[in-house]
Amino acid sequence: MTIKTILLPIRESSTAISLMETSISMAIRNDAHLDLLYVQNDPEHLIPFSTLGLSNSMRRTILESAAAAASQQSDELKQSFLDLCESYKVGVKPRGTEIGKPTAVFLIRSGRRDDLIGKYGRLADLIIVPQPTRTTPPPSSFEAALRESGRPVLMVQRGKVLDIPGKRLAIGWNSSKEAAQAVAAMINNLKRADNVYVLSSEKRQNQPVNADDLCTYLRCQGITAETAIFNTKGQSAGEALLAKSRELECDRLIVGGYSRPRIRDVIMGGVTGHLMAKADLPVIFVH
Repeated sequence: MTIKTILLPIRESSTAISLMETSISMAIRNDAHLDLLYVQNDPEHLIPFSTLGLSNSMRRTILESAAAAASQQSDELKQSFLDLCESYKVGVKPRGTEIGKPTAVFLIRSGRRDDLIGKYGRLADLIIVPQPTRTTPPPSSFEAALRESGRPVLMVQRGKVLDIPGKRLAIGWNSSKEAAQAVAAMINNLKRADNVYVLSSEKRQNQPVNADDLCTYLRCQGITAETAIFNTKGQSAGEALLAKSRELECDRLIVGGYSRPRIRDVIMGGVTGHLMAKADLPVIFVH
C-alpha cells in the first residue's frame, strides 16, 4: 500500500508534540496528507455519576467547566500543530486539495472518540498511535483504531520522534490471515527496506505456509528476505519475538494484530498485548 493519507488521533498533551512531529515527517516523506483528529466528547459523558443528585444549575456549571477545559486543550494542541506545520513548511490544507504535496489539517469533531477513530481510520492508509500506558484492558481508542478501521496502525514509543524511514524491517509471521494482511499492507515499505527478516517460532516452521514460504513469496515481489527462527522455550512468543528483533537490530516490527479470538486475548493476553506493553521499537499492527 502506498501511504498517501495518515490519521493521527490526538488527546494527550504529554505525547502531542512528538506524535505530531512523527506524523508530519511521515507526510513529508510520502508526499501524503495528514489528518490530525481531536475529538471533543459530549460533556454529558464527562460528568461523573456522583453529580446526578446535584441541582440543574450546579450540573450546568460543571458541564460548562468541562466544555471550557476541552476547548482550551484543543486550542493549545491546534496552535502547536500550526507552529510545527510552519516549521516543517507543510501546507495546512484540507485533504485532496493539493495532491502530490505534503499537507495537513487539524480536525475537531464531537462525539464518541472510539467510534470516530474507527470510522475516520477507514479512509487512512496509516493510523499513528502512542504506545499505551495501560494494556489490560487495552485503551478503547487503540482497539478502535486496530479492530474497527481495517487499516495499519503504527504504534510509536511515547516521546520518540520517528523522522527517518525504517530500513531494517522484521515481520512477525505466524501464518495467520492477519499476518498476511500486514505483509500485503506494508509491501511498498518492504520493497524500500535495506533488510527484511521473517521472524517465526520453531514450531511454526513445521506447519504449512511457514517463514521460508513467505520469503519465497516476497522474492516474487522483488524483495529479498531472510528467515530468522526463535525459540519460545522458557518465554512467551511475544518475548521471543522482541528479543529476536533486538538481536537483528530491526527498527520496525510488522505483525498481524489480534489473530486470536477477542475473548481468548482478553483472558490469556497474547502477542499483541505483550507488544503493546513491552515493545521498545515501533510496531505496525494490522487486523
